[in-house]
Amino acid sequence: MRKAYITHQNNRSWQCSIDTQIWMRYSNTRVKVSLTIFSYFKTLNMLLQYQEFQDLYDAVAELLADEANRKDLIACGQSVYCLFESTLEQISTSTSFEQLLIKAKSLTGFSNEAVLLYHFKDVPVHWRRMMMDAGLLKVMIQLKSILEHQKQQQQQTDFKALEPQVQSIISDLDTCSVVSGSPGPDRRFLANIILEKLQNWLTNGRSDDQPTFKKTKLLKEPINTLPRPQISNPIRRFTEPPSFEWFLEYCNQAVPPPFIISEGVIDHWPAFNEHPWSSMDYLKSVAADRVVPVEIGSQYTDANWSQKMMRFSDFINQHILQQEGAPAYLAQHDVFYQIPRLEKDIIIPDYCYIEPKLTELYTSHAHDVIKNAWFGPKGTVSPLHQDPYHNLLCQVVGSKYLRLISPLQSDLVYPREGLMTNTSQVDIDRVDSNQFPRFKDANYVDCILEEGQVLYIPPKWWHYVKSLETSFSVSLWF
Repeated sequence: MRKAYITHQNNRSWQCSIDTQIWMRYSNTRVKVSLTIFSYFKTLNMLLQYQEFQDLYDAVAELLADEANRKDLIACGQSVYCLFESTLEQISTSTSFEQLLIKAKSLTGFSNEAVLLYHFKDVPVHWRRMMMDAGLLKVMIQLKSILEHQKQQQQQTDFKALEPQVQSIISDLDTCSVVSGSPGPDRRFLANIILEKLQNWLTNGRSDDQPTFKKTKLLKEPINTLPRPQISNPIRRFTEPPSFEWFLEYCNQAVPPPFIISEGVIDHWPAFNEHPWSSMDYLKSVAADRVVPVEIGSQYTDANWSQKMMRFSDFINQHILQQEGAPAYLAQHDVFYQIPRLEKDIIIPDYCYIEPKLTELYTSHAHDVIKNAWFGPKGTVSPLHQDPYHNLLCQVVGSKYLRLISPLQSDLVYPREGLMTNTSQVDIDRVDSNQFPRFKDANYVDCILEEGQVLYIPPKWWHYVKSLETSFSVSLWF
């Protein structure tokens, strides 16, 4: 009988017969696993992937074992810190994983309550650190539970049995990472590795039951769109990209007007070609089980507006494909920081690396290009507001209507008071002329931004944005 030998990096090896059975050698135990020739390669792949659970567990254990990296947690209080330390110590010896999870959930709960006491910019770093490390602690416990189950069964658990556990790990770690900002040495790096490997494991495990994105139709909505508004004051358009030098000089004006580049800047992105963002199946293959912050409601100024963490595939199924219930919007979120694989689908234009001179309107440079994603169904709105940086708004999927007003007319748009001074009180869709009588005097320019086009929005220009169909945009602040 012809044999195939595969040696794993950690001195574990599998001796495999290419017929109807596999002999697996793991931790000095030889186990016979029956299978059909049809499922041979998938089963072999699964055996290799299961070993990654052990590797991930070891990586988290090594990171959390470094006491020098945990000193910030002491500021959370003795009782909270001691609970963290005792739970960490018990993982290697305890088999009562439910009790350990309860303790870890208490730690994330304490952290979340503490975070909510502060404005997001003022949250003490020790509570953010505790939330992140408690999230990693939960991951460690859940991985240990999976490994112990495998050891006791002496065979691989069915994919369907493990799927909800792996989804739970992703949900917990994504939530803690997003809310805390992943502070602490190597936390973000390790979280990205864990999340990408587990998402790949889930995607590969489902591959026999679902078609690949290459075989599915792309998202098209020829009928299910909003009426296209009449353009009253068209924005200047370039049919080809201007020179780098011209763009720098243009941005150095005191109040440069906006303009559109119709083609030649982003149409070579993988997001338009080999990794099409118009394919919901492609997006799911990358991030189906990832948990992202979603805004619920037409716009953030509405009284019933809210936010929630949501599985990416649920967001796509419920709000993009079906468009059920209240509008939902993945808005101004650095999805590229959270899901680095998507960042490979875009290429930042050279324009973003200029260094415009500071002005009264542009008062500080961004430390790096600030990337945000905007993904939602038709009808989602960003109310009239302004931002502090130069911005290239890149339209990848669908189209949007935009109206822009110069910052020299800020007194006519009735800025809000308090924490939202960058947002107008005026609802563009339902202007109350009695309450805001001077708004009618504000001059504006407008446009419909189509797929593959880029809109330059100068600092502090007021802009209103409405999706005319399912839309995926990328804003690049610099």
